[in-house]
Order: sequence, then structure tokens, then C-alpha cells
Amino acid sequence: MLLVVVVVLIAAIFAGAAAIWWRSHTKYVEGRREHWFKAFAAERGGAFHSGVAGDANPAPTFGVLHPSGRPLAESGHKAWVEFRHRDRPVIAVDGQEPYRHFDDHTYFRDIHVTQVRVPASPQLRITAGKGVAVPSDPGLEAELSRWLAAHPRFAQRDVVVEHGSARTWGQGCATRQNVVAEAEYLADLADHLPAALWDVSDAAS
Repeated sequence: MLLVVVVVLIAAIFAGAAAIWWRSHTKYVEGRREHWFKAFAAERGGAFHSGVAGDANPAPTFGVLHPSGRPLAESGHKAWVEFRHRDRPVIAVDGQEPYRHFDDHTYFRDIHVTQVRVPASPQLRITAGKGVAVPSDPGLEAELSRWLAAHPRFAQRDVVVEHGSARTWGQGCATRQNVVAEAEYLADLADHLPAALWDVSDAAS
């Protein structure tokens, strides 16, 4: 009899835990479907991807998932919105990335990536407070270093330009304010970068 009671109690505990998980998961899925990107896309005449498995979603026209350059088309469960800003296509991504804590456990933190479409070019990296790198073209790197020194406002953020995209990123979830501000920053940067960057074929990068 005692054994039956113990089994029933264990089953009840597992059933309760499963019910809590299911409720939490259902709220997560519903939240992703109603992510503010959805309303933002409607306002801007753009496209929205909930990041929820099984949802019918549009394909992105360009862009990456992460500062490292992973393609957005392979993003899996990441929400994104595509819209236009100052007549440039923009994609904003809301997701998470893993990191190791001091206790040697893996945790996840929110990260967002904002990017605008630009012409093809060699890879350009602007590191805030450090300068410019163009790995494939030292001569162009020197020219862009001089340009950045003359335009220090564009040295305030980490930016990567490659594969037809200029992107920047930050910790925390995307907000309307930071997506629009970052899109404005990147569009302004793309408008002011020296023409020599766009004159070099991306095939060599």
C-alpha cells in the first residue's frame, strides 16, 4: 500500500511539473507570436518572423543572425522584423546567445542585431575606441582609418560591413528606440563612408 501511495505522489509531482512547463512554454510561444516586431512591421509595411517553429513566415531578403555573421536564413527560433528606413532595407533580430558563467554553467543572455543593406564590399570592421580593420586590403584600411579619424562620431559603436550588410548589435532585447536609432546610425554611416569601399569587389573579401 505504501508503495502505491509513493508511486501516486511521484506521478502527481511529475504531472504538476509538466503542467507548469506546458503553461510556461505556451505563454512563451504566444508571446513570440505577439512580439512587438509584429505591430512594428504592420506600421512600416514590413515583414515579421515570429521565430516560432511551425509558423508560416516570410524569408529575409538579406541579413545575419548574430555579430559573428551567421546567416539569418538559418536563424531557427529567432524573431526578426524587416522594414525600410530612409529608403534603406533594415532588419532587426531579437535573440539570445549562450555564455559560460563563473560556476561553469551555460546561461543565455538577450542580444539584438540591427543591420541595413549596403552595396557589396570587402569586410570592414569598426571597433569602438580602437579603429578600422579591412583584412583583405591594407591600402583601403589606411584610407578608412584616416576617414574615421576625421569622423569620430562613427567610431562610437562596433560595426561590421560585409556581404551587402552593415550591422551593429547590443546586449538586451531590441526596443523600438534602439532599433530606429541603430538603423539611423548605420544608414548615416553608409551614406558617409568613402566611395572607395564600394568600388572594391566583394569577391576578393
